[in-house]
Amino acid sequence: MYSIVSMSISFDSTRAITVTKNNDQEYWIKMYDLANGDLTFEEKIGGQPDQYIKLKEVEQNGSGTAYACVYSDDGKFRLRTFKKVSRTDEQIEENEFKINEALGLDDYTMCNNDFPDPNIICCFVDDDTIFVALFHNYSRTHYHFLYDAKHKCILENKEPVKDVIECTKKNFPYKCFYNEDKK
Repeated sequence: MYSIVSMSISFDSTRAITVTKNNDQEYWIKMYDLANGDLTFEEKIGGQPDQYIKLKEVEQNGSGTAYACVYSDDGKFRLRTFKKVSRTDEQIEENEFKINEALGLDDYTMCNNDFPDPNIICCFVDDDTIFVALFHNYSRTHYHFLYDAKHKCILENKEPVKDVIECTKKNFPYKCFYNEDKK
């Protein structure tokens, strides 16, 4: 039985976007055409018995033409960007950004079972730049960085910010907003 995790309307008012959860190992992102209700996009996140997925929502750029989601796969943080067209598994894999590898993080982060939050969030800064914030709870360290969706890398000349904070391991980021004034 699938349960709805989140639902939104694209900013260009052409799609309904859903995130649904099948079980702890499998989530689906789907888009439906608002004019006729047809399913126009779907991608599976996870699906293997050894995975533990946490995914909360899909973010979109200001014009509603590009999308991103961040999720945790048993301590491995991922960023997935996409448009409105379904892709093959190979296309998805080559486009998915593996954050742990980029930041040199282990996979010791454990999400709280009682919340849907994956300890990572994102938001679009512009059509090609995504602000990503995450909490590595094993080390109690908050990270954030700007991701260049066009070149599929952390923005050049912008080092990721790393801040060890005084808190419990149950902390997690809830929502993020990019502050243009403070960069």
